[in-house]
Amino acid sequence: MRQILLGLVTIFAIILPGTSHAQVTAKDIQVAARVLNFTATPFTGTVKLGIVYDPAIAASAADEQALAGILGSGLAVGSVTLVPVLVPIAKLASTPVDVLFLTSGLGAAAAAVGTQAASAKTLCITTDISATQAGNCAVSVQSDPKVVITVNKAAASASGVSFASAFLMMVTEI
Repeated sequence: MRQILLGLVTIFAIILPGTSHAQVTAKDIQVAARVLNFTATPFTGTVKLGIVYDPAIAASAADEQALAGILGSGLAVGSVTLVPVLVPIAKLASTPVDVLFLTSGLGAAAAAVGTQAASAKTLCITTDISATQAGNCAVSVQSDPKVVITVNKAAASASGVSFASAFLMMVTEI
């Protein structure tokens, strides 16, 4: 009986992380782009969106591929055009961008992104709520089943990012 329970626990540990990851969508990117309009100094024009990923982590690599496909050579949303810049996590500090987009699944490696965002005074956005909860990214967005935006006040402050008060009334702050 104990071996059966141990086997079931192992199976769930393998299966659940894979099923909990929902790949980034075009709607997620549109919501993220709209967030840029609500910073204290709104973004306009061409915005270099640094897609931070680790090619050795399947969820991160899948997000990178999805984002590259969605953004193409540039995606216009409102007053900004998001131009993707692929940023392997190993080259994070040496790749200048306007905004960081943290792919999911990086776990503890995401701390380096939070450090870089604070150092470079760069906004970090993700669809990985756990990265925002851990303070590694200032904003997380979710568009399905409904739009949910979460702002980590400490991470945003460390990155030198502030938001319009009307925006903060519409989001969850942690």
